[in-house]
Amino acid sequence: MRVLFTASNWPGHWFCMVPLGWALQAAGHEVRVACPPAQADGVTRAGLTPVPVLRSPDMMTMTRMMAYGEAVTGDRRLPGLPLHPFTGEPVARLDDFDFDTEGPRYWARCGEEIAASYDGAVAYARQWRPDLVCHDLMTPEGAAAAELVGATAVYHPPGLFGTRETEPGVDLGDGDPSGSFPRLGLAPWHNGRIRYALDTTPESALPPFGDTVRLPLRYVPYNGPGELPDWALRPGPRPRVAVLWGGSAVGSAGQVPVLHTAVRTALEAGAEVVLTTGREQVAALGGLPDGVRVLDRFPLHLLLETSTAIVHHGSVNCLMTAAAAGVPQLALPLNDEQIAVSRRLAGSGAVTALPALAAGVDEVATGVKRLLHDDGPRDAARRVYDEIAAQPSPAAVVATLEELAARH
Repeated sequence: MRVLFTASNWPGHWFCMVPLGWALQAAGHEVRVACPPAQADGVTRAGLTPVPVLRSPDMMTMTRMMAYGEAVTGDRRLPGLPLHPFTGEPVARLDDFDFDTEGPRYWARCGEEIAASYDGAVAYARQWRPDLVCHDLMTPEGAAAAELVGATAVYHPPGLFGTRETEPGVDLGDGDPSGSFPRLGLAPWHNGRIRYALDTTPESALPPFGDTVRLPLRYVPYNGPGELPDWALRPGPRPRVAVLWGGSAVGSAGQVPVLHTAVRTALEAGAEVVLTTGREQVAALGGLPDGVRVLDRFPLHLLLETSTAIVHHGSVNCLMTAAAAGVPQLALPLNDEQIAVSRRLAGSGAVTALPALAAGVDEVATGVKRLLHDDGPRDAARRVYDEIAAQPSPAAVVATLEELAARH
C-alpha cells in the first residue's frame, strides 16, 4: 500500500502523524510526506521521506499579521502593541507598519501560495498514485488530492479537534481560502466533508465529530529527535517543573507576566524549573529568575519522563504530550484555539487552565502550588494516561487503514 501524508508548515500540526508513519513503514508499506520545503529536514530527521511539493506562508508571519490586523481594528486583547508582522520586532506606534496597504497584499500572496500547494499535492498524487492519503490539521489539499485520484482520505489532527466544531479558534474558519476545491472541480471544502478521522483524544475529552467515522488511536508523543543528558535520566532531589513556551505564544504576545509568576512560584516552592524553548523566544520573554535551566528546543516528551508537573501556553501539542506522560498541567492559553482545547482537557481534572490575559498573579501562583502539592491533579493525570494507553496503538490501526484503502 502507498500512503501519502500531507504536512503543514507548522511542526506541531504534523508531529502527531510521525508514529503512524513509522508503523506503516514497519508493516511494509511505502510512505511519503508531502510538505513545504521548510519542513523537509524535520521530516527526514523523523525517519520519513519528505516530498517538498507543498507551499505555505510562514506561520509566524501569518500569526503576527493577524495580530496586527486585530490591533488596527480594535479587536486585539493582548496588552501593548503588536509585533511588526515581517520583522517580528516591537513597534513604537501602530502606524509604524502600513497595515491597510501591506495587509491586503500579504493575504493575496498567501492565497497564491495556498493555491500552488494544492496544485503541488494533486500533481504528486497523480504521479505517485497513493492508496491512502492522511492529512493534518491544516492541509486539506491532501483531501483534495485523494478525491481526485480515488484514494481513501483520513484526517489526523493532534487530538482535541473534531470535525463539527463551532467554537472560535477550533472551527478553523474557511478551510479553503484560495477556493481551490471548486477550482479543481470538487465540491466546496469544509470539515464536515471529512469521512474518517484518526483521533487521539482521551475518552473524557472527546470533541464533536458528527457523522465522521472516528478511528481511535493512541497518542504516541513525538516532539522531534533529541539526546537525553545525564541529569534528565532520573528525577532530581527536588520536584522538576517543565516549562514550555513555544514560538506561537511568543509571536503573539512577547512577554507574558503570568508566565514569570508561574516560574517564580515554582522556584519559591523549592522546585527545579526547566524551560525548553527557542533562543529567540528566551530573548523575547525578558529576564528569567536565577536558577532556571534553559534548554534549546529540547523534545518535550523526553523532558516529561522525569518531571513532576508542566506549565505551558496551552497548545494542543503540549496538552496531549503531557497527557500521554501522565503529568499534571498548568495551561496559560493566549488565543481562542488554545483556550478552547485547554478547557476540554481541564474537564478531566488533569489540567488547570487559566487564560493568560485574564488570570491574576494570585490565581496563577495557586495553580502552580496545587500542581506540586495536591494529589487531585496527579490522580486525574494518571486516569487520563490510562485512557490514552487503552486506545489502539499505531501498529494496531494499520490493519484498519489497509481495510479502508482496499474497500475504497
